[in-house]
Amino acid sequence: MNDPFCGPCARAAGFRKPIPAGSYDDADLRAALETYDFGAVFAAVRQHTGLTQLQLADLLGLSQGRISAVERGERRLTHVRTAARLATVLRIPACLLGFSATQTGMTDNVHVKEVSWLERRDFLSLVTAATLGSSLNPELSRLGSLLPSQVEPVTRPRIGAADIDAIEAITDGFRRSDSAYGGGLCRAAAVTQLHQVRRLEDALCSPEIRTRLLVAIADLAGTAAWMAYDVDDHDAARRLWAYALDTTRRADDHPRATDLTVHVLLDMTHQALHLERADEALRLVQLASATAANRRHPVSTVTQGCISSALGWCRAALGEPEPTRRALGQAQETYAAADRATTSPWTSFVTDAEINGRQGYALYLLSLSRPEFAPQAIEKLTSSTTAYGAEYERTRAMGLPPLASVQFQAGDIDAAVATGYDAVNVITGLTSTRGYARLRVLDTVAAPHSGKSEVADLREHIRTAITTAA
Repeated sequence: MNDPFCGPCARAAGFRKPIPAGSYDDADLRAALETYDFGAVFAAVRQHTGLTQLQLADLLGLSQGRISAVERGERRLTHVRTAARLATVLRIPACLLGFSATQTGMTDNVHVKEVSWLERRDFLSLVTAATLGSSLNPELSRLGSLLPSQVEPVTRPRIGAADIDAIEAITDGFRRSDSAYGGGLCRAAAVTQLHQVRRLEDALCSPEIRTRLLVAIADLAGTAAWMAYDVDDHDAARRLWAYALDTTRRADDHPRATDLTVHVLLDMTHQALHLERADEALRLVQLASATAANRRHPVSTVTQGCISSALGWCRAALGEPEPTRRALGQAQETYAAADRATTSPWTSFVTDAEINGRQGYALYLLSLSRPEFAPQAIEKLTSSTTAYGAEYERTRAMGLPPLASVQFQAGDIDAAVATGYDAVNVITGLTSTRGYARLRVLDTVAAPHSGKSEVADLREHIRTAITTAA
């Protein structure tokens, strides 16, 4: 009696009857499983079996409250092992969740492939396939169905240049909002807008307009991904970035398609470094560099500079001073040769303040293990954070905790405390949550100086801000 859905076991568990064969062939259930909507599945299982929510909860190892919240659509079950266990216990066909039979735990192999995009082991392989357009990865065909928060789109029979102009303007607005206030303010709107404009692919238009449309959709998806990252929804960010890469690849004829592809990969590098995955970040920036060198259309000079800057971050995070210096030097030379008037919209943020901030951040990463780099980091980060205007308040906020950290390392306690308070006040005023991770690092760096009352007070202020945000 090992199968909870055989007749005797079903009755012993309190079922009126087992789940009928073929139940998961229902179109609505298949659609729900494709987006990991277990609420519809739970409701169907209980209807077939006569289980109460409490009985189903006991069977699945969950609480009754959680079962209820999932059925009402208030909670989602996306953790990799939870989804694998549900697939096994409820006899959900593995393919409906994107698993092979061995990946759900139906055999002795407990390793799973999907559900959590942050932890999936083949993520870099998928990113590479999306970037290069590999026809051997079947998952590329269903990326659109995996995007978060689907809504009913508006249809259009025909589109033209004005429609693309509107999408580009909307995306630029989202990008500006994110730079000023953080991703939380418009993130949901950006994802909703993405679902709307994706439907325009079905409209009639010229080949030139279609190519522009694909680039515009990919840019919007990449912007929505950055907003998700900015509020620490790393799983959604990765889904959106993967979709952006695949969509940009389909617009390979557009002169700026390569440039956008590279920037998406560099944004993903930024996330990997934020999550302290330096090796993964290095692989992503190397993929970006290879893409820039091997595509039909060249990337802009500014984008080449961004590649070198990101490489400098990766080398610094790995504690490699000389490779870091070389990468930053190359970035500086490249930026100096750039014509800012010809850059793409997604590089508009690369100002002198941004360039100094990128150099300062790399030096800050080096200073965490090599304090002798702190003075150089202070110079660059100070220049950056004082040059940003209100339209880049979120960007400035991300530079303040590293600046305070290197000021502590350099022994300038008064400046570090003042910068630390500035960092807390700015970060708590944003709709971005990413800055709290940098405040935690600042708290750690400040700890050896806690014997000074002003430092102890700052650390308490930081911890209160983090607790309140949580």
